[in-house]
Amino acid sequence: METSTNGNGASPQKIKIEHPSDNIKQYISIIRANIFPIILIFISAVIATVLYVTAARDIFKSTTTLKISKPQGSILTGSVLPEFQDFQNDRFVSNEIEVLKSFRIREMVAKSIIDSIKNHNNDEDLFITIIRKEDGTLHQYIPVTSLAKSLAGIVTINQKRGLDIVEISAESPSRYEAQLIANVYAATYVDFSISFSRRELIIRRKFLDEEKEKKQRDLANSEAALQDYMQRGGLLFLDNQAQKLVDLLSDFESQKNFAEVEVQSSKKAYDEIKKEIERVDKSVLDYVEGQISEPYLKELQTKSAEIEIQRDIELSLQSDERLKGRIKNEYDKKLESLKSKLEQETGKYRTGIMASTPAEKLGLSQKYFDVNLTLSQNKARVSAIKKLLSKYDAEFAKLPEQSIELARLQRDKLGNEKLYLTLEEKFQEAILNERVQLGNVTIVDEAMLPTSPAKPNRQLILIAGIVLGLALGVGFAFLRNYLDRSIKSPEELENKGVPILAWVPSIEELREIGSSQLEFIVANKPNATASESFKAMRTRVQYSKLEEDPLKTILVTSSIPSEGKTTVALNLAGSFAQADKKVLLLDCDLRKPRVHAIFETQRFPGLSDHLFGNVSYEDIVRQSRLENLKYITSGTIPPNPSEMLGSKQLKEFILKVREKYDYVIIDSPPYISVTDSEILARIADGTIIVVQANKTPMDVFLKTFDRVINLGNHKSLGAVLNNFNFRSMYGYYYNYYYYYSKPEGKKKKEFREKGKISPQ
Repeated sequence: METSTNGNGASPQKIKIEHPSDNIKQYISIIRANIFPIILIFISAVIATVLYVTAARDIFKSTTTLKISKPQGSILTGSVLPEFQDFQNDRFVSNEIEVLKSFRIREMVAKSIIDSIKNHNNDEDLFITIIRKEDGTLHQYIPVTSLAKSLAGIVTINQKRGLDIVEISAESPSRYEAQLIANVYAATYVDFSISFSRRELIIRRKFLDEEKEKKQRDLANSEAALQDYMQRGGLLFLDNQAQKLVDLLSDFESQKNFAEVEVQSSKKAYDEIKKEIERVDKSVLDYVEGQISEPYLKELQTKSAEIEIQRDIELSLQSDERLKGRIKNEYDKKLESLKSKLEQETGKYRTGIMASTPAEKLGLSQKYFDVNLTLSQNKARVSAIKKLLSKYDAEFAKLPEQSIELARLQRDKLGNEKLYLTLEEKFQEAILNERVQLGNVTIVDEAMLPTSPAKPNRQLILIAGIVLGLALGVGFAFLRNYLDRSIKSPEELENKGVPILAWVPSIEELREIGSSQLEFIVANKPNATASESFKAMRTRVQYSKLEEDPLKTILVTSSIPSEGKTTVALNLAGSFAQADKKVLLLDCDLRKPRVHAIFETQRFPGLSDHLFGNVSYEDIVRQSRLENLKYITSGTIPPNPSEMLGSKQLKEFILKVREKYDYVIIDSPPYISVTDSEILARIADGTIIVVQANKTPMDVFLKTFDRVINLGNHKSLGAVLNNFNFRSMYGYYYNYYYYYSKPEGKKKKEFREKGKISPQ
């Protein structure tokens, strides 16, 4: 920073050269100024971290791995949009993870864990979370509901990125407990998955079992009716033509009844999925049912059912195997063509459903479509059989009267028998399908017994504590600096356009002086760093105004109390006196004067007593220990200090002493508090504003500075930064400054102590 003054005493113009390292230096200065709080916070954080690491309990982690596969759909659904299917797989695994985390699963796991411990007589001391100890010896199992809630914080479930692999990890202070929880969690979910995947098969098996029992009763009733008829002496045998018709009708009756059973089974599945969809989106129902009810699709289903029934009729009427094979091939070709068209049409509808249904509802929509299609096909088969039966019922009615009752009874008995056998076959098939149906979850790796704790990572926590402590300390320093609006360095004043006459460092050397006049540093320790600052200020004040009218009366003031203005005024006066200038220190602080206390003398008679005419000029002028420095105390404190300082007598007195001395240094009250200083500033040739580092608020100082400037640019000489800690702000350079300004004797003493020079 360079400053220059113009000839008329205007405020200095500044040429500031910016440097990229200025901000870094400012940050370093903030840290240096707050080094002790930073160290204290850092040490506290490290101690807290060490205590935590020492007291932290070891936590063991055991992990089991599951593979979750999406149930495969039909070829048509699997071949459309493979990228979309990959997205569906990811969504399916995500849904399975949410099921894994559900309270229902956790409750099942909690029950299984407690049962496992009870049934296998495990050592209860190995389980900390599951078993509570009461009175040190009595073991009490945690309730299932409470354990289920605790599992949410103990178990973590994550999917490996891009894979259908899910990891279930359990954490516990006991390694055995962690392993048990992870394995039981996985096993419980596998059982749940199997049970869930068999849900439809179980429903079908139970339905077939119920229908089988009903038809068994119907068969018993029809057999009893036939036996009763024969015991009554009825017709015992039918002719061949009637017997063939009865066999054919009983076969069709059995097929019709079984088809109706299939319709009821499909209807149950249809109703269940319909309820599930209604909870999600009813619009899906209308769309799917609209597709199923297409006339062309219904026509294909009806034709397929009719051809199948016609094929079965013709095959039943033939006994020649070669002829049966030829008839079967002809009908199979017709059916293959119809089924191919039917699959093409249903494939189009499935593709349309995939394109128009949101991803989260796609699975339900496809399932609803398939169930609806099955129901529609079964209804078409029932309709075709009924249509055919009506034709043969007419022929049945033409049988002789004496044969018709026996034929009816045999028809009922054979129909119920065939239906019962068919239901028994389908029931056994359902049992087999249920047993072979596996879930979509497979355990890849079981949880192993952990050998070392997973948490806490003491080394990482310690490093984090050290980093956090340092960050908190530095953060505190910058926050404190941000909230602290006081002036801290000369640069802050210069950045505001305020000229700096000098900065006075913290006067650490004064502690070594036994005199009561501690503040008179230029007299007590002329070679101290603070004394050098006052000498520099003296030089700058001398050359701050280069006008014909010399600078002789200098007002020293401050913004707020206790900023060191009296100390600055005293030492500035002393430094002028040491330069062979005749100097008068005038105490114009008529409210809280201090000059008399510094020189250890009486306050009166003083300035106010002379202005009242009570004493002569010679009675108030006193000699200091410096030959060229005299001082006048404030005297008796008047009731109206401002009126006295603005009086004609004071102006005449200032003019009088101005002629007698080279410099008159005026000490005054704070500028903001009262108007005394503003009155004196109008009389004095120039004004110096004292600022105390880390105390004076910037806004208060600027208000004072503006008021002085408003009196006239020539009135402001600049500011003095008092009690500035050069060492904390500028660090390493302090050593050079301090060493250079030390008395020679002390420097030699330090060098002798370090062994650098030998004593003389």
